[in-house]
Amino acid sequence: MAKILISPLGSGSLDRNNSATRKYRTAKYQIDGKDYEKSFIASVLYEHLNLDGIIFIGTVKSMWEEVYETFCQEKNVNCDENYYCQLADKIAQLDYRSPLDSLDLSLIESVLGAKSRCILIKYGIDQAELWENFDKTIQVIDSLEKGDELYLDITHSFRSLSVFQFLTVTFIQELLSEKQIKISGVFYGMLDVTAELKYTPVVDLNPLFEITAWIKGAYSLKNYGNGDLIAELLEKQGETTLAQQISQVSQSINMNYVNAIKQNSTTLKSSLAKPSPSKPFNYLRGILEKFAEKFAQKSTRSAIPEAEYQLELAGWYFENQRYATGYITLAEAIITYLCELEGKNPGSENDRNTMKEFLHHPNNRNRELAQLYFQVNPIRTAIAHALIDKKRAGVGSAIDNAEQYYQKAKQIFKTKTFL
Repeated sequence: MAKILISPLGSGSLDRNNSATRKYRTAKYQIDGKDYEKSFIASVLYEHLNLDGIIFIGTVKSMWEEVYETFCQEKNVNCDENYYCQLADKIAQLDYRSPLDSLDLSLIESVLGAKSRCILIKYGIDQAELWENFDKTIQVIDSLEKGDELYLDITHSFRSLSVFQFLTVTFIQELLSEKQIKISGVFYGMLDVTAELKYTPVVDLNPLFEITAWIKGAYSLKNYGNGDLIAELLEKQGETTLAQQISQVSQSINMNYVNAIKQNSTTLKSSLAKPSPSKPFNYLRGILEKFAEKFAQKSTRSAIPEAEYQLELAGWYFENQRYATGYITLAEAIITYLCELEGKNPGSENDRNTMKEFLHHPNNRNRELAQLYFQVNPIRTAIAHALIDKKRAGVGSAIDNAEQYYQKAKQIFKTKTFL
């Protein structure tokens, strides 16, 4: 397992003492209370974090010659003056139109070490170049070994490239989860406040990755009703009880255990009434409150029939694009409704089978409820038994009709009759 830094490389500014050369001005960087007098923040992080390698990402105009000279000095390697001058002269002749193979950076890579690389990218002045840079970054991350720790420096280079690089690494972290690559830090050298503070603070922006995790969790919760990631994030913040309750509700939903959904929603509703110190979660609280209020156990006086509860749950599944579970729940809600009308026990398998036969009776099969069941149940059966049947209605048709079936059942249930 190696600790690798990805650092964008800018073009620097002209040396005040020699207008023919470029330099990153030396700054007094401060990180974790320690001071480092260096020009490259990558050099600071390399020493402070005891890194195994650096992946420099830059354009053909970036300060590759200065990287070479600086790390030759720091690693006590003889600097080839001819290579330095040739590289500087070559870079001076290049611009945004130059091909990426215009520079030979192999000597710099040999100085940096086996775990280090120099990657040339485009300026990113249009979408085509941004996506080309995206591909380059993915190839870099894909070359890492399982279990490597990744650090990100976004201090230098074009601001657009630093932001794009951050988002790319965030995206890749999800794609390469099997590699178990951990992003351990995102650092920014705040050169903007150097004059005021008399030093340059190096800030760890790792909370940015936490925010992206909350964004993903919020999307999963809002669009699919899955609160597992939110529960995981709350657990990390010490909100153990709330995290467990959200997880239990999610598990109940995923298994479609109706009684468990009801019980766990009731418990969660009580906990959500209490304030939480987690600021990200407080912005998501309303989504969970709405669900818990809808599916929690009601008082005896305000309790709704079991069939209506199942029907509302089916509607929620359809709304959240969980169509398979929605169809299973809708079909069962219809049978529960019949049991309630006929004074049968909805929890009895025999009684439920009797009601299914009841629907097929010649006197009943043309009723609206029976016709609805005959439309819904074949879809439920295909889902529940994973049937391969080319005669079955297509997936698109089943999805398109889901809301219509739900609304039809809702109209029938309100009549308290078979229609």
